Amino acid sequence: MNIQKHVSFIMLILGFIAMLNEGQTDAAVSAKVQKLIHKANLDGPYVGLRYGDGPSDELGLESDGDYTREIGFLNFANYTTSVPACSSYDNLLNNIWYQPEEVFPIDGTPEQRQHIFWVPVDSNYFQISQTLENLKLESCLNSTTCLDKTPKVVNVERGTSASIFLSNVAYRTFIFNRFNISTFDMESAAVALVCFQQRVPFIIIRALSGSGGSGGPNEANVFPSLASNNAVMVVIEFINQLNQPTEAAI
Repeated sequence: MNIQKHVSFIMLILGFIAMLNEGQTDAAVSAKVQKLIHKANLDGPYVGLRYGDGPSDELGLESDGDYTREIGFLNFANYTTSVPACSSYDNLLNNIWYQPEEVFPIDGTPEQRQHIFWVPVDSNYFQISQTLENLKLESCLNSTTCLDKTPKVVNVERGTSASIFLSNVAYRTFIFNRFNISTFDMESAAVALVCFQQRVPFIIIRALSGSGGSGGPNEANVFPSLASNNAVMVVIEFINQLNQPTEAAI
């Protein structure tokens, strides 16, 4: 009897900054990954803080290219409430300065870092995803438990990820007004960064059900299986469309 052993070697390298460590797992699953479609359900910055500093004060290590003031910041004092008879106020939390991620693309110079803040999805994948906007999704778990609103497939211009659970209207409004961000989660950016580093085309498909602090019901607690089923449905249809011959190939 001849027995063939199939051994796969997986190497996970920890050493990059921020959430890229988590996303590196996707790259380590297979050494021959050529395409990646990431599906997940939603259960739901770098910080430069020093009291007294303002927009004109240089950040630590900014002169070395580690941090920047070019992207934007959140001033906590702008959201202070219930301060009677006070037209000028401050806040000990000061500012949060948003920073790009540090990356090392596979086709770049070894050990020479690059920075990126927005990671674009594959343009072809995005075009295909636009054909799914009329896809009918399931609304009910059973005959008595249904969503208040009909779920639908929507393409968004920008999304973001951070290791925080966001349930706050003020912050949700801030990131939309400042960055035109309309969706937020805790994982997708990690996948995007790994794909960017490995030069792998990608798109993110998520089932979003959190209200982001708007006061509506947290339907993620009630409909997790429905969200999963709908996400799988969209992914399957996306793959079907991906396998369709293009006009150039006909």
